[in-house]
Amino acid sequence: MQPLGRQTGAPGFDAADVHDPRAVGVVRATLRSILNAARLGCVADTVELLASELVTNAYRHSRTDAYVSMDWDPDPARFQVTVWDHAPGIAARAEVPPDAESGRGLGIVDACADEWGVREYPQGKAVWFSIAPKGEA
Repeated sequence: MQPLGRQTGAPGFDAADVHDPRAVGVVRATLRSILNAARLGCVADTVELLASELVTNAYRHSRTDAYVSMDWDPDPARFQVTVWDHAPGIAARAEVPPDAESGRGLGIVDACADEWGVREYPQGKAVWFSIAPKGEA
């Protein structure tokens, strides 16, 4: 699976310059508003959590701008959130000691997303996840 982009013509959301400590809160609130307005609050908590993990990783590990997009593909129904940053290398899920205060982000994404992945580019990478609504909002 690749990032959906806008080729489907379906609605989406893009945010630039998430290299700001306030970006996680802004992205979370924006995604929740979009999902609630679309009557898809059934996935808002999960989408919000996973997006905040990826945006936090981009903020912590990239020294330059990062970008976020959310795309909706109605057939089959799924949301995809992608976070692009300019940090080199592909993110890896690490074994985290039980008393560690950080390092669980990709483990949370792996446990909660229907699908997720990483795509490397010459200038950085894109980490994405997708969620399919499973019930009524």
